[in-house]
Amino acid sequence: MAESNSLISPIRALTVAGFDPSGAAGVLADVRTFNASGVASSAVITSITFQNFSRGFGAVHQTMESIRSQLDPLLDEFTFSCAKTGMLPTREIVSGVASLFRESNLPRPVVDPVMVSTSGQQLMEENAVEVFIREMLPLARLITPNVPEAQTLTGSRITSEAEMRIAAARLRGMGARAVLIKGGHLPGTANQEAVDLLDNEGQVTVLRGPWVPNGGIRGSGCILSAAIVSELGNGMDLVASGAPAKSYVLADIRRSP
Repeated sequence: MAESNSLISPIRALTVAGFDPSGAAGVLADVRTFNASGVASSAVITSITFQNFSRGFGAVHQTMESIRSQLDPLLDEFTFSCAKTGMLPTREIVSGVASLFRESNLPRPVVDPVMVSTSGQQLMEENAVEVFIREMLPLARLITPNVPEAQTLTGSRITSEAEMRIAAARLRGMGARAVLIKGGHLPGTANQEAVDLLDNEGQVTVLRGPWVPNGGIRGSGCILSAAIVSELGNGMDLVASGAPAKSYVLADIRRSP
């Protein structure tokens, strides 16, 4: 049912990402996270993946015509308070989605650079990375790479908190306004802290929490970025949004079987 124009519209978030039929990651995880924060949600699917909790079996990517056809009716009806992107698998889709954000009144997105799934499935083609850097980074309110993704984007090795700081500054130098590097893949993380580093226009905040072995559970990156989007939609500033988003992900991992 369409929302009545006589009512105050709720805060509404948009996710532009892949569809994971298991529900662990992608738009289903994003929408679940938005709704848990009381944020209304809409989703545009960039790729339909074939996977279960254990492994990936392939994907069929959408065309930009399909992606635009999904988004245009939403823009006719809703004003989005916040947005994020996830899986952008091809050069065409990266460039096309960047154009959609530039040409519309959509807010600057939180950009999760989804490249490889936990099960090892390639989710962004190698030739799309250069376009991603050139066109998506300057649009992002925040980019949220894990350590392997940050290494791919910067071309530098990250093995410590100090190197996370250097990589975050380098990503800002490449056009990103703010960078959150997720440290769960750092060497020696097991049985220690889970350290995430937020560089917001040069202001660095380190988010520390207990490291929990998740047994290869997928979707934690999607959930973290969606939780930050929800906090931004609810009026929290970027620095303040990091801690509750990290706590939400930790609770979600602990709830998982």
